[in-house]
Amino acid sequence: MNCKKGFTLIELLVVIAIIALLMGILMPALTAIKEQAKKIACRSNLRQYGLAQTVYLDEFDGKYPNAWESLVETEYPVAGYQRSCRWHDPRYPADGPFWPYLPAEKVHLCPTFKSLAKSEGQRHPGHVTSNPIVPYYSYSMNAFLGSSNISGRKGALKISDITRRYSEVFFFAEENMWLRSGCDFVLNDNALCPDGRDWFGTFHGAKSGNLNSGTANVVFVDAHVDEVSSALKDENPNDDSDKEFGEFEKYGWPFKERPTGL
Repeated sequence: MNCKKGFTLIELLVVIAIIALLMGILMPALTAIKEQAKKIACRSNLRQYGLAQTVYLDEFDGKYPNAWESLVETEYPVAGYQRSCRWHDPRYPADGPFWPYLPAEKVHLCPTFKSLAKSEGQRHPGHVTSNPIVPYYSYSMNAFLGSSNISGRKGALKISDITRRYSEVFFFAEENMWLRSGCDFVLNDNALCPDGRDWFGTFHGAKSGNLNSGTANVVFVDAHVDEVSSALKDENPNDDSDKEFGEFEKYGWPFKERPTGL
């Protein structure tokens, strides 16, 4: 006579405990892998920005678009609009001159940034609660490119104006959507002003509970992409040791010569 023997309660509890232990070990690894995949997708996006830069400059005699109007032609699509909300309000589609050179919409948005916008998007200064938080771009152009003057300093209107190595000047970079100590400005337009107003995004690989402690992805004028740390120190925003000329975010200044007045 055959007797079917089932699991005892103790055996079932042991199996459940083993499964729980394995999940506890695997979940952090899976989370890290997922975040790494998002970072790779972000860097791929920025590589496309670098390639599109070449095509754009070829068609416009080497001249950059205005940094503040590169992705959206105007920050005020309707009278009285809060300009700080433009990056997350798809009711007013992007219409800047550089946007058509990257027709795939997902190229403009870092997956990590997209996820964070659900919980952090409303933290930006001047947010209007009636405006939807559905981000459609997360990268900002170097304000020293395509600008005749920024903070009283001459910018580079053409790529031929750049005298620093192209591999040392960023073209587009990630920017935070929230305020941080030492910085009163955030992603509120198309331009990242690396003159002490705006700073690189810091949310990739950030420590738990501190989104200011991570790194940012950046595409340079030579079209290569790299992962960089912001010069704005998380632990001490008054520490100027990593700032270029003691004032600038890294890789922003496009000239060999030291900025005047510093």
